[in-house]
Amino acid sequence: MKLDRRIPRSLDEMADLSSLAAPPAVVTRSLTIGGRRASLRLEATIWDGLKDIAKSQGKSLEALCADIHDSRTEGIPFATSVRVYVLNHFRSTAAGSTTLVA
Repeated sequence: MKLDRRIPRSLDEMADLSSLAAPPAVVTRSLTIGGRRASLRLEATIWDGLKDIAKSQGKSLEALCADIHDSRTEGIPFATSVRVYVLNHFRSTAAGSTTLVA
């Protein structure tokens, strides 16, 4: 990631801080899935979304992750499946749909 280090020439340029954005914080957590310990490394915002989804469905975080793990496509990494699940959940919520695809 290349940061723009030039001096701003106007107030508008000073207000645009997008070039100074830090990379997303990545958090690693251990979960028990199917009786086995799994380590899952995701961005903090994905963890937040996952917690919100679990709460709205009345499930624990581990139970939701187990459901995602059990329904994922063979050969797709678990972390990728979780990211896609969270993205699809919020896309479908925004669109007013109740169908979730992970």
